[in-house]
Amino acid sequence: MNTKEILYVLLDKYAAHEMVFLSQAINDGEMGPRECPKYINKVVAQSMEPVTSISGTRTLPDYTFETAPKDYAALVLIGGHGWQNEVLADQVLPLVKEAICKGRIVGAICNAASWMAKQGFLNNIKHTGNGIDQLKLWAGENYTNEAGYVNEQAVADGRIVTANGSGYLEFTRELLKLLENDTPEMINRWYTFMSVGLVKLYSPRPRFKFNTIGLFTSNNKATVDFYTKAFGFTTDWDGIQPNVEMMLDDMRIILYPRSDFEQMVSYKFQYTEGLNGTVELAFDVPSYADVDKEYQHALRHGAISVLPPTTEPWGQRTCYVADPDGNLIEIGSFTIEQNNH
Repeated sequence: MNTKEILYVLLDKYAAHEMVFLSQAINDGEMGPRECPKYINKVVAQSMEPVTSISGTRTLPDYTFETAPKDYAALVLIGGHGWQNEVLADQVLPLVKEAICKGRIVGAICNAASWMAKQGFLNNIKHTGNGIDQLKLWAGENYTNEAGYVNEQAVADGRIVTANGSGYLEFTRELLKLLENDTPEMINRWYTFMSVGLVKLYSPRPRFKFNTIGLFTSNNKATVDFYTKAFGFTTDWDGIQPNVEMMLDDMRIILYPRSDFEQMVSYKFQYTEGLNGTVELAFDVPSYADVDKEYQHALRHGAISVLPPTTEPWGQRTCYVADPDGNLIEIGSFTIEQNNH
């Protein structure tokens, strides 16, 4: 069986750090060099002359755009300043068109993703890049899929993976999964090791890590609607299961209907009526002005006003509202003006 190749497209002044993690993971495993790697790394460039990276290092190509093989596993477009050279970048166009037409895996990171938008390759898929504004600036009228933009480090949709310039680890992870270079567990383990770091990964774990607040509800749907619309929590709840998990960055809330919880633990609980004055959820916002803004936003989405925005003697501007089950929510800030510089 012939080992298929992964083709890395490098233009002059390419970003070397955007390819090293993928190329190394292809050739090297947890225990050292792979005896029988599934793929072989190859470089494609404008000519057979060395290609210079942003850092000044030089890479010797294996193929030119014209001599690249027709049969390969993936075409990976590495970012850098060369994509701003229209004459040079457009020489890659036939390679990419053919790759997409034949259903090859295609990866594009940083400026290469912006170039993909300019060519219209991102108009029918979910994708990311160096911000929606840059994609629109580069592509102009050729880019018609702003709704498909996802604000993530890397996004895989079908056989195409896009990433922003700082998403090289996520870019590598998504490509490794598509290539099935290892098991999903091994790939996620690699990503954790690279993103968390050796010291943190192998440091003693604390006895406890507090990261979740549980709320017992009288109506899951109403509470889910409230926290998603008023505070931006996300959830993949199917609308049926009693247990709901909601996330906002590192904050996690779980919801469980009171009746189902009582049935599960075989115990009848006493619940406070009206406002619950025994516990609160607290949200910090950037500035005093944001306290007022988020207070009004919460009210528009069903919050009950408990305390309008007030500046307290200890220097905090704060307010209180209540969710549909009467749980108290504080929104506060100690910063008078947000520094935008």
